[in-house]
Amino acid sequence: MESVTIEIAAAPGNEIRVLHYPEISSENRLVTKGIAVLRQHAPRVLRYLSLQRLLGRLPFHPIDVRVHGLPEAEVRSRLAAWMRRKRLRRLFYVVLELLLMPFTAFVAVLPGPNVVFYGLFVLFYFHFKAFLSLSRIRVEDLKISLIQS
Repeated sequence: MESVTIEIAAAPGNEIRVLHYPEISSENRLVTKGIAVLRQHAPRVLRYLSLQRLLGRLPFHPIDVRVHGLPEAEVRSRLAAWMRRKRLRRLFYVVLELLLMPFTAFVAVLPGPNVVFYGLFVLFYFHFKAFLSLSRIRVEDLKISLIQS
């Protein structure tokens, strides 16, 4: 499994940034082709979906945490608060997307593929998987290694 690098700032803002994480991939040929199209035309969308997938699979990755003089207990408590905020935000996104999905039916009457519904459903899927995973994760069970800087 590829490792994930997270940086925790020592400043009062306690900003946590995910610096390095694996890009989304698939064994399915059609999905791989779609990922290649995203990589070429919408790399920011691909990075966002990769980050959502990472949040859904966080316990399966070793995590390298760059910190500035913080003890491991403090790092774990900050990560727990960060994951709690991420979980609440994903819950908000899931509820909002569920409310918006019925309105995409009106777009379905237009000729061509219903890209609005497909895009909304993909976002819903990744947000929902991330929410479920973040609800089950215990910070004590994560494989964290500290990198002091």
